[in-house]
Amino acid sequence: MNLILAIVLYAGLAVFAFGIILLLFFLIFKKRLKAPLIVCLIGLIIAASPVGYNFYMAQKEHREELAKIEKKDKKFDKAERQFIKHIKKSTVATEFITQKYNKVWGELTENRTVNVANVDYNDHDSAVAAEGRRLLAQGKLDDADDYYVSAQGDYQKTKDYATANNRQELVYAKDVLSKTGSFVSVATRPNGTFQEYTDDVYKANQRHVRAIQKLKFSYSSIK
Repeated sequence: MNLILAIVLYAGLAVFAFGIILLLFFLIFKKRLKAPLIVCLIGLIIAASPVGYNFYMAQKEHREELAKIEKKDKKFDKAERQFIKHIKKSTVATEFITQKYNKVWGELTENRTVNVANVDYNDHDSAVAAEGRRLLAQGKLDDADDYYVSAQGDYQKTKDYATANNRQELVYAKDVLSKTGSFVSVATRPNGTFQEYTDDVYKANQRHVRAIQKLKFSYSSIK
């Protein structure tokens, strides 16, 4: 194609040059200039056609590239919405677990005994372990982990659809994934004293919330 365009270009220039020669000849002999001017114009049109074609093709490729980027951006947004949806569900499940552990720990601290699954406990480790078994049997612990795993899959999709328009958003999503993972881990796997647990959960949740606030889509916009 480039060879053909080059031939057309040089052919047009040759016709234009021939028209210039005719124009000079007609000027010397004081002939009417209409014919050589027409030849020059034809030469210019022929020579300009490859340039116009290249410009058209460049514009077409540019439009196609923009369309591809727009399509990827839409897929990125869809994947990010799913990502936030699963992060949100994992967070809700984690907060539920935290409330249950806090309740057991709080009642035991206040009353020195707590009933978990119709069994009385008077030491923290046994009571918390029993509550963990009950949450596991109810599928609550799995909910927090499973939704987080789904969010990891969504994040991989956002990486596949990332363009220059959302590179920074991808960085924010990665941070959300990391901070949410820490929150889930700390909240669903209690360790240390009651005060240490509540402090660790609070700090992890605050880091998790700050990371989420940087994302383009807010929690409230995701159902």
